[in-house]
Amino acid sequence: MQGTASNNAPDYRVITPHFMIGAVVILLAVILLFFNPDSLTSHFFNAHLLALTHLVSLGWITMIIFGALYQLIPVILETRLFSETMAIISLLLLITGTILMTSSFWYFNFGFPLLAGGSIILFSVILFVANLLGTSLQSEKNTIEKKFIVTSSIWLLLTCMAGLTLAFNFTFPFLSQSHLDLLKIHAHAGLVGWFIQLIIGVGSKLLPMFMVAHGMKITPLKIAYPAINSGLIIALISEFFVFQAGVITGIILTLIGILSFLFFLVDAYRLRVRKNLDPGMKQSAIAFFALLIPIVLILLIFAKQKLHTNFITIYGFILITGFITSLILGQTYKTLPFIIWLKEYRGKMGKSKIPLPKDLYTDASVLWQTWLFTGGFIIVATGVMLLQNLLIQAGAGFMISGLIIYNFNIFKIIFHKSKN
Repeated sequence: MQGTASNNAPDYRVITPHFMIGAVVILLAVILLFFNPDSLTSHFFNAHLLALTHLVSLGWITMIIFGALYQLIPVILETRLFSETMAIISLLLLITGTILMTSSFWYFNFGFPLLAGGSIILFSVILFVANLLGTSLQSEKNTIEKKFIVTSSIWLLLTCMAGLTLAFNFTFPFLSQSHLDLLKIHAHAGLVGWFIQLIIGVGSKLLPMFMVAHGMKITPLKIAYPAINSGLIIALISEFFVFQAGVITGIILTLIGILSFLFFLVDAYRLRVRKNLDPGMKQSAIAFFALLIPIVLILLIFAKQKLHTNFITIYGFILITGFITSLILGQTYKTLPFIIWLKEYRGKMGKSKIPLPKDLYTDASVLWQTWLFTGGFIIVATGVMLLQNLLIQAGAGFMISGLIIYNFNIFKIIFHKSKN
């Protein structure tokens, strides 16, 4: 756990707002889903689903990632964060842009608020990427993890630029391609280029550390990096020019890269010293099992075009909720408690009896969170498959219960104060 500590880490007040806002946003998103289950049973290009997807992607996933990276990048690259001020400004812009964009999508208003929101988010991302690149240039380390992380930030920037282009195209049409095809390009640049590639970069460093695993070969990571990036580039360009063979080739290359990373994790699990996984790692393990489902679904979608409408919704929901969100929920307990523990107890070690980072929350609460959220996710996915709104509402109810526990734990951890 001490591997997440660093004398180079920024002030905790730069990091914790990201976790608090993200926790509230994901709870709000699932509450909105509960009252609007038809957003998952209608065609995937509908106002409420566009709003929910961007709310979760920006206000929850990207929000948490930004905060976590400000703590982890100094550890991974062994250098100080380039600018804490840029991080704070980026946070404020991300909040503002997300509110404008998601409310515009919710009311299907593709006018000025959407363009303004997209532009503000782009400025937020530019500051984040500049901060990350500035930090990277300060480091002499040149590891495969660094390559994944830096490259993922470039994909984030491209994703936002593509998204803003789409927003302008909605209002002032100038591209001949259909909105649905352009939306697929935008979505996969973000899901694979930004989210999954970043998860690989950070996960390949931290997950073996949390399992206390040593001796893994990094060859799978060296295969994964070029396979994912070349495959994604080929697939997206081919999609833009409607070249089906190129799309399939790109998908196969990308899947080879993702499977190579999963092989790396299996090797780490096999070599682990810590045999029993704590609750946070158990939810992370569930997330990686969930990742196997979208891998199968994407092949089915391209094998049978008639499956598109329903299966694309399930594919996106499982990838965003079952994999990425579950992973973040689990890994929160591997990073945030230690950040707060360091703030409260760094100078008190050896002077008196102090709690451990894991004492800032209870294992039982995390287990309840995991099973409620996972069970709810499975029920919602079943409801989407069967086009049953009541099932979606039932599943969302379980997810809300799990996320209430998550929010309680987040705020309990962040506002923890030492008694001495």
